[in-house]
Amino acid sequence: IELSEDRNRAAARFAGAVARQLEELALGQSDFGVRLTERADPEGPTVQDGDRYATGPDGIDVVEFYLAPNVGEGPRPLKAVASGGELSRIMLAVKSVLAGSDRVGTMVFDEIDAGIGGRVAEVVGRKLKELGSARQAVCITHLPQIAAKASTQWVVSKRAEDGHTRVEVARVTGKARQKEIARMLAGESITPTALEHAATLLKAG
Repeated sequence: IELSEDRNRAAARFAGAVARQLEELALGQSDFGVRLTERADPEGPTVQDGDRYATGPDGIDVVEFYLAPNVGEGPRPLKAVASGGELSRIMLAVKSVLAGSDRVGTMVFDEIDAGIGGRVAEVVGRKLKELGSARQAVCITHLPQIAAKASTQWVVSKRAEDGHTRVEVARVTGKARQKEIARMLAGESITPTALEHAATLLKAG
């Protein structure tokens, strides 16, 4: 019961902290919430206000995240409404809030750059970098603003050979990394301006 009461007190603070993170990540129109429901069980060992509840290793509560992705829409379970890119950014927000308390050693973010660019890409890159200072954060991205903030960058490429598709993964450093960032900026025709911009992004880290 005490654990459930503590969770209820913490839920509003946690939801507010995540909402502030989401605003920075261009999801400010989304309404994030945490709902706790007790698992009623007439045979349950836990009694509160005359009602019995099932009790497991995590207490009597079922905790679920809810999201209203757009203004005017009611909240629904996060797993039912968030797209891939939204889900990655929401997870980044959640992990940023929990950075000092959870025990997850490695996190993978895919499609986190879907539908973003410019200032938001810079914010996402910065938050990933901050998260990566405490644990391993792996991010699959097409945005140079995010890639340039990584401590290590790998390039994934595919090619056809002898009737088969081969995937290659190679680490890029130094001039090769600058060239790859420039390619992400300008496409296959890498210009001196793109190289200069890439150098600036890498220097800013």
